[in-house]
Amino acid sequence: MRKIKKFKVAIHLKEILRRIRLANIDSAAAGFPLESDLAVFIASLHQSLRPGVVYEFIEGQCLELSSAGIKHEDRFSVCAVTLGREIEEAAAGLTNMHAAAIANIVIYDFLRTAVTFIADLIKEDAAKEDFEVEGYELLSSPVFAYGPLPRFLREAPKVEPEIAKSALPALFERLNAAKINVRFEGGQVWPKATIVFIMPWRKKKGKK
Repeated sequence: MRKIKKFKVAIHLKEILRRIRLANIDSAAAGFPLESDLAVFIASLHQSLRPGVVYEFIEGQCLELSSAGIKHEDRFSVCAVTLGREIEEAAAGLTNMHAAAIANIVIYDFLRTAVTFIADLIKEDAAKEDFEVEGYELLSSPVFAYGPLPRFLREAPKVEPEIAKSALPALFERLNAAKINVRFEGGQVWPKATIVFIMPWRKKKGKK
C-alpha cells in the first residue's frame, strides 16, 4: 500500500512563539522588536512551504532495510516527509544569526506538525486493520546550524546514522521519493528539512 499525499502544514503560532521565548533568543536583535513582527516573519516562512510525503505499509521483511541491518519483520509503515527546499533557501538567506535561530525553530515546528499529521494518518490506517502503532523510529532528521534540537527529535529512537545512510538510497527508490523531490546525495538527505521514519504496527491487545 503506497500513498502520495499533498497536505497543508498548520501554523501553531502561540506554540512557536512560546518556543522562541524558551530559547532565550533576542527577538529585537533579530530585527523583530514586536511580537507582531515575529508573526509576520513566521507567516512568510510558512508561505514558502512545499510539503510532500510518501509512505508505504510493509508486511514482513523489507529488503531495502534488512540488507542494511535494520530488522522489522512484522507490519510497519515507512515514511519520508519534507517541507521542500524553498523554506531552507529562505532561511539560508538570513545573515543575522538571531533571525536564523528563530527560523530554525520555526522550521522544526513545521516539521513536528507535518510528522504528527502523517503519523495520525498511519494510526488511522492501522486502526482499520485492528492494529495500533507504537511511536516512530527515525532513519533521518535534520540538524540546523542555529537553534536547539526540539524534544520530538531528541527523544525519538534513532537508527545509527551510518546504518541508516546505507539503507536510504534503496529505500527512496522503493518509495519513489523523487515524486516529492527528496533524494539522497553526498551522504545526506535533500532537502534538508526532511524526516524519514518507521512506525511499527502491533496487533491490538484483547480485552481481559
